[in-house]
Amino acid sequence: MPKKSKILIFLLFLTAGCGLRDVESPVDPRSNFVPPTSPDLVITNFQSAIIERNINNYISCFVDSNFSTRKFLYTADAASQSQYQIFRFWNLNNERYYFTNLSSLTPLQSISNLLLSNIVFSPSSDTAVMDADYIVRFEHTKQNVPRIFQGKLRFVMASDSRNLWSVHSWTDFKRNDQDTTWSILKANFSN
Repeated sequence: MPKKSKILIFLLFLTAGCGLRDVESPVDPRSNFVPPTSPDLVITNFQSAIIERNINNYISCFVDSNFSTRKFLYTADAASQSQYQIFRFWNLNNERYYFTNLSSLTPLQSISNLLLSNIVFSPSSDTAVMDADYIVRFEHTKQNVPRIFQGKLRFVMASDSRNLWSVHSWTDFKRNDQDTTWSILKANFSN
Protein backbone atom coordinates (compact mmCIF):
# COMPACT_ATOMS: atom_id res chain seq x y z
CA MET A 1 0.00 0.00 0.00
CA PRO A 2 1.47 3.39 -0.95
CA LYS A 3 2.41 5.74 1.88
CA LYS A 4 -0.18 8.38 0.83
CA SER A 5 -2.97 5.79 1.09
CA LYS A 6 -1.84 4.77 4.59
CA ILE A 7 -1.87 8.41 5.69
CA LEU A 8 -5.30 8.93 4.17
CA ILE A 9 -6.70 5.84 5.94
CA PHE A 10 -5.12 6.97 9.22
CA LEU A 11 -6.71 10.42 8.87
CA LEU A 12 -10.11 8.86 8.11
CA PHE A 13 -9.91 6.73 11.27
CA LEU A 14 -8.73 9.70 13.28
CA THR A 15 -11.56 11.97 12.15
CA ALA A 16 -14.14 9.18 12.47
CA GLY A 17 -12.97 8.56 16.03
CA CYS A 18 -13.50 12.21 16.90
CA GLY A 19 -17.17 11.87 16.09
CA LEU A 20 -17.55 9.09 18.68
CA ARG A 21 -16.62 11.36 21.57
CA ASP A 22 -19.36 12.32 23.96
CA VAL A 23 -20.49 15.88 23.66
CA GLU A 24 -19.54 17.81 26.77
CA SER A 25 -22.21 19.92 28.37
CA PRO A 26 -21.40 23.57 28.87
CA VAL A 27 -19.87 24.45 32.18
CA ASP A 28 -22.42 25.89 34.59
CA PRO A 29 -21.65 29.41 35.70
CA ARG A 30 -19.85 29.65 39.00
CA SER A 31 -22.30 29.88 41.85
CA ASN A 32 -21.79 30.79 45.48
CA PHE A 33 -25.44 30.34 46.47
CA VAL A 34 -25.97 28.80 49.89
CA PRO A 35 -29.29 27.80 51.47
CA PRO A 36 -30.52 31.03 53.12
CA THR A 37 -31.19 29.75 56.61
CA SER A 38 -30.75 33.24 58.05
CA PRO A 39 -31.35 36.82 56.81
CA ASP A 40 -27.62 37.56 56.51
CA LEU A 41 -27.25 34.63 54.08
CA VAL A 42 -29.95 36.19 51.87
CA ILE A 43 -27.79 39.31 51.63
CA THR A 44 -24.65 37.28 50.91
CA ASN A 45 -26.49 35.38 48.16
CA PHE A 46 -27.89 38.62 46.76
CA GLN A 47 -24.44 40.21 46.50
CA SER A 48 -22.99 37.05 44.94
CA ALA A 49 -25.81 36.85 42.38
CA ILE A 50 -25.03 40.41 41.29
CA ILE A 51 -21.30 39.78 41.03
CA GLU A 52 -21.92 36.53 39.11
CA ARG A 53 -24.89 37.96 37.17
CA ASN A 54 -26.70 34.71 37.94
CA ILE A 55 -30.42 35.19 37.28
CA ASN A 56 -31.53 31.99 39.05
CA ASN A 57 -29.64 32.86 42.23
CA TYR A 58 -30.84 36.47 42.01
CA ILE A 59 -34.51 35.45 41.80
CA SER A 60 -33.98 32.86 44.55
CA CYS A 61 -33.28 35.74 46.94
CA PHE A 62 -36.94 36.78 46.67
CA VAL A 63 -40.02 35.18 48.17
CA ASP A 64 -41.35 32.09 46.41
CA SER A 65 -45.15 32.13 46.74
CA ASN A 66 -45.15 28.32 46.41
CA PHE A 67 -43.71 28.21 49.94
CA SER A 68 -45.08 31.40 51.48
CA THR A 69 -48.30 33.37 51.68
CA ARG A 70 -46.28 36.56 51.12
CA LYS A 71 -45.95 38.22 47.72
CA PHE A 72 -42.99 40.17 46.37
CA LEU A 73 -43.37 43.95 46.53
CA TYR A 74 -40.94 46.46 45.03
CA THR A 75 -41.40 50.16 45.75
CA ALA A 76 -39.32 52.48 43.60
CA ASP A 77 -38.03 55.79 44.93
CA ALA A 78 -40.66 58.56 44.78
CA ALA A 79 -39.21 60.35 41.73
CA SER A 80 -38.96 57.10 39.73
CA GLN A 81 -42.50 56.10 40.68
CA SER A 82 -43.86 59.21 39.04
CA GLN A 83 -41.47 59.11 36.07
CA TYR A 84 -41.80 55.41 35.13
CA GLN A 85 -45.25 53.83 34.88
CA ILE A 86 -43.71 50.33 34.93
CA PHE A 87 -43.41 50.54 38.72
CA ARG A 88 -47.18 50.67 39.19
CA PHE A 89 -47.41 46.90 38.73
CA TRP A 90 -43.82 45.72 39.30
CA ASN A 91 -43.56 42.03 40.20
CA LEU A 92 -41.07 39.15 40.13
CA ASN A 93 -41.49 38.72 36.37
CA ASN A 94 -40.38 42.35 35.91
CA GLU A 95 -37.50 41.68 38.28
CA ARG A 96 -36.41 38.64 36.25
CA TYR A 97 -36.81 40.46 32.92
CA TYR A 98 -34.78 43.54 33.94
CA PHE A 99 -31.96 41.47 35.48
CA THR A 100 -31.81 39.16 32.45
CA ASN A 101 -31.61 42.17 30.09
CA LEU A 102 -29.00 43.84 32.24
CA SER A 103 -26.89 40.70 32.45
CA SER A 104 -27.08 40.08 28.70
CA LEU A 105 -25.81 43.62 28.05
CA THR A 106 -22.92 43.29 30.50
CA PRO A 107 -19.87 41.57 28.98
CA LEU A 108 -18.57 38.54 30.88
CA GLN A 109 -15.26 40.19 31.75
CA SER A 110 -16.97 43.37 33.00
CA ILE A 111 -17.47 44.31 36.61
CA SER A 112 -20.74 44.15 38.47
CA ASN A 113 -20.91 44.53 42.22
CA LEU A 114 -22.92 45.79 45.15
CA LEU A 115 -21.46 47.67 48.09
CA LEU A 116 -23.66 48.01 51.16
CA SER A 117 -22.80 50.38 54.01
CA ASN A 118 -24.44 51.79 57.13
CA ILE A 119 -26.27 48.48 57.49
CA VAL A 120 -28.89 48.29 60.22
CA PHE A 121 -30.59 44.94 60.90
CA SER A 122 -33.81 44.87 62.89
CA PRO A 123 -34.66 41.21 63.47
CA SER A 124 -37.74 39.78 65.12
CA SER A 125 -38.91 36.20 65.53
CA ASP A 126 -40.34 35.81 62.03
CA THR A 127 -39.10 38.81 60.02
CA ALA A 128 -36.00 40.91 59.64
CA VAL A 129 -35.66 44.40 58.26
CA MET A 130 -32.40 45.57 56.76
CA ASP A 131 -31.73 49.20 55.93
CA ALA A 132 -28.53 50.08 54.08
CA ASP A 133 -26.93 52.62 51.82
CA TYR A 134 -25.90 51.06 48.52
CA ILE A 135 -23.73 51.58 45.50
CA VAL A 136 -24.42 49.14 42.69
CA ARG A 137 -22.23 48.99 39.60
CA PHE A 138 -22.81 47.30 36.26
CA GLU A 139 -20.39 47.87 33.39
CA HIS A 140 -23.13 47.27 30.81
CA THR A 141 -23.00 48.35 27.16
CA LYS A 142 -26.31 50.23 26.92
CA GLN A 143 -25.74 53.79 25.73
CA ASN A 144 -26.85 56.83 27.76
CA VAL A 145 -27.49 54.83 30.93
CA PRO A 146 -25.26 55.30 33.97
CA ARG A 147 -23.19 52.40 35.23
CA ILE A 148 -23.12 53.36 38.90
CA PHE A 149 -26.28 53.79 40.99
CA GLN A 150 -26.66 54.75 44.61
CA GLY A 151 -29.28 55.29 47.23
CA LYS A 152 -30.76 53.59 50.25
CA LEU A 153 -32.68 50.34 50.34
CA ARG A 154 -34.88 48.55 52.78
CA PHE A 155 -35.32 44.79 52.59
CA VAL A 156 -38.02 43.08 54.62
CA MET A 157 -37.26 39.38 54.88
CA ALA A 158 -39.08 36.39 56.31
CA SER A 159 -38.71 32.62 56.40
CA ASP A 160 -40.99 30.36 54.42
CA SER A 161 -42.44 26.89 55.01
CA ARG A 162 -39.00 25.38 54.25
CA ASN A 163 -37.39 27.62 56.92
CA LEU A 164 -35.50 29.48 54.19
CA TRP A 165 -35.31 33.26 54.30
CA SER A 166 -36.01 35.60 51.40
CA VAL A 167 -36.84 39.21 50.58
CA HIS A 168 -40.54 39.89 50.20
CA SER A 169 -40.43 43.67 50.27
CA TRP A 170 -37.82 45.98 48.72
CA THR A 171 -38.07 49.74 48.98
CA ASP A 172 -35.69 52.05 47.15
CA PHE A 173 -34.95 55.59 48.40
CA LYS A 174 -32.86 58.54 47.35
CA ARG A 175 -30.42 59.65 50.03
CA ASN A 176 -30.19 63.04 48.33
CA ASP A 177 -31.47 64.73 45.17
CA GLN A 178 -28.32 63.85 43.21
CA ASP A 179 -28.72 60.08 43.63
CA THR A 180 -29.29 57.96 40.56
CA THR A 181 -31.09 55.07 42.23
CA TRP A 182 -31.48 51.38 41.53
CA SER A 183 -35.00 52.17 40.31
CA ILE A 184 -33.46 54.07 37.38
CA LEU A 185 -31.38 51.00 36.53
CA LYS A 186 -34.47 48.76 36.64
CA ALA A 187 -36.54 51.17 34.52
CA ASN A 188 -33.85 51.38 31.84
CA PHE A 189 -33.52 47.61 31.48
CA SER A 190 -37.20 46.68 31.87
CA ASN A 191 -38.06 47.24 28.19
